Amino acid sequence: MTLVSRKLSNLFKRRTSEEQPAWLIFLGIASIVVYAISRTGFPKVAEVTSSIAVLAGLWGLFKYGKIVNSHILIRFLWISILIQLISWGLAQYITPEWAESSPKLNKINGWLIFIPFAWLIAQRKGAIWLMWGAAVLGILLSPWVTGGGLDEIIQGGSGHRIDFGLLNAQHTAFFFGSIFIGLCCFSKKIYQRNKLLVIPLLFIIYYLLLVLYLVQTRQAWLSIIITLILIFTYLMIMSENEKIRKNQFFLIVSFVIGFIVLSGLVLNNDRITNRIMIEKNSILAITALDFDNVPYSSFGIRFHSWVAATNFIKEKPFFGWGSNGKSLVIDHTKWLPDYIKKEFGHLHNTYFELLVNYGIAGLFFYFSIWAVIGRMLLKEIILGSVEIEFGYIYLSIFIFWGVMNFFESYQNFWTGSFFFNIFMAGIVSKVWYTKLSSRS
Repeated sequence: MTLVSRKLSNLFKRRTSEEQPAWLIFLGIASIVVYAISRTGFPKVAEVTSSIAVLAGLWGLFKYGKIVNSHILIRFLWISILIQLISWGLAQYITPEWAESSPKLNKINGWLIFIPFAWLIAQRKGAIWLMWGAAVLGILLSPWVTGGGLDEIIQGGSGHRIDFGLLNAQHTAFFFGSIFIGLCCFSKKIYQRNKLLVIPLLFIIYYLLLVLYLVQTRQAWLSIIITLILIFTYLMIMSENEKIRKNQFFLIVSFVIGFIVLSGLVLNNDRITNRIMIEKNSILAITALDFDNVPYSSFGIRFHSWVAATNFIKEKPFFGWGSNGKSLVIDHTKWLPDYIKKEFGHLHNTYFELLVNYGIAGLFFYFSIWAVIGRMLLKEIILGSVEIEFGYIYLSIFIFWGVMNFFESYQNFWTGSFFFNIFMAGIVSKVWYTKLSSRS
């Protein structure tokens, strides 16, 4: 064996996690933190740092990560490539005139950079809070980085719909709503850690709710209400705390009364009622199954695009039309008005877009990621290795994003992909950290 071959053999020889160099860990974590805080305001910086983090994480995972059984998640990478290639190949074979010239493999693969991120974050106990905290800080500061600052907030108070330059108001609501849900899940933990932290916590929650009110995004209001109701119901049913179980009736009655009072306040707010009632005709037409007469309002446009999508889904149900399927629906549905075709190029629904682009295989793939990681997390929570709050936030974010993605295709924009990767990297890192710490 030559000297070069011996060096190459040693270079690619797998080693234990304890042998991983500190500089690689520091470089990776620092790159992720910079990426998390800069993605909303400085995308060029984020692009460079995310590339560094992905390379560092993949190398560390390959060479030093045998203990965490990463092959379970790495399989998702190969499956995603396979789904996209099959979808593109079938499009080339069946409808070559509409197929893209080459496969776009980054569409689904972009959801999976949380895997190398998670390996790096798992190396240090507090790194998850650095990453999540950096992402939250970048978003909370967005009014002064990408938006119009205090002037834009004042405009929002005057009735103008604001978005802080984060694509549009729907994406702003997605970000701020996700942070609100996360803080709700960890508020008790934060209070127990230091009671003085309740003051900044309440201030941030007020700020988040104010923004959610000013951006006037109905699906965010609906998603938060559904999430809180379902999580409260789940906690009541699953509670093993004797004190809570004895007071279940009182807690449920208090929740119902609080919900009624809140509903009364909401319904007496002109801005909120106007935003809701503007879709009255669309909802009445849909409930009456009078689909042809659904007006092209904000929700009506969404509904008509979903109806159009069903025709394409029926034709290619298993692997879809390729990564440009959503555009094909808009461009080649004859009965859609021309101004809709010019203004919109997507379906405002992650699930319909997955079905059109990649068929049932694509939709199943997306939910499989949630299921596999959820199972990994649940196992560690049952063993007592991971705090129950991480289970709460996982379930809460799944519900919140689940509803939000029904009214906008967040997962197919950088906003959804960014937050998905940051969130999943944190969850997987908690699972992997338990394996690394038990080994040491």
